[in-house]
Amino acid sequence: MRIVIASDFEGMSHAAAEDVIGWLERTAKPLLCLPSGKSPVAFLRRLRTQYGRTRPLPDWYFVGLDEWVGVAQHEPGSCRQFLDHHLFGHLGVPEERISFFDGMNPDIDAEVSRADAFVAAHKGIDICVLGIGTNGHLGLNEPGSLRDSPTRPVDLEASTIDAAQAYFGGPRAVRRGITLGLSTLLSSRTLVILASGEGKADIIRQALEGPVGPDVPGSFLQHHPDCTVYLDVAAASRLQRRV
Repeated sequence: MRIVIASDFEGMSHAAAEDVIGWLERTAKPLLCLPSGKSPVAFLRRLRTQYGRTRPLPDWYFVGLDEWVGVAQHEPGSCRQFLDHHLFGHLGVPEERISFFDGMNPDIDAEVSRADAFVAAHKGIDICVLGIGTNGHLGLNEPGSLRDSPTRPVDLEASTIDAAQAYFGGPRAVRRGITLGLSTLLSSRTLVILASGEGKADIIRQALEGPVGPDVPGSFLQHHPDCTVYLDVAAASRLQRRV
């Protein structure tokens, strides 16, 4: 595992984006998995600045990381709407290059199968960018998730539900999500982790230096062969080692 520490959020995001751009340019038809939320905002800004509509569309493909069950893709607060706003719309990515969970589909098993089939058709995820929740979740793989957990619907912890409210226009009773499983995420060829702020410092210490196990799903990152964690100084402040 490699740890990159920058002075602030913008520097951390820029460093991550520059590295990812380099990897993408060396990979033919890469499959990317990208997160929503506060952590990737500046990272995605850098990607869309580098690859705007004025240049030929990169030959990239995308699989959705997770989604709220009961929230439509076009609604503000949905994970899909976030990526439409921050990346897909800027690049003009055609729909056939995107596989994303539909949180309104009552047949959740069909959504699971569709996502898994898309990943399998691309022979796995090339670059997976993830944030980490204050409870240690990756995607919506909440505490208790096993290393080999599959793509599936999940019951959300209270901390995740509370954090989700910031992305909706008002209180929203989300209780479940659907997520790529740790088995899929940890099989990605390259993992990129983004975390910033003092509020993430304790969980970063647990994930990167604590025991590996399902109590902190982020701890499974310690065993990935190609994982780089990008932090600002505040998020890294409780680490014992910083390289």
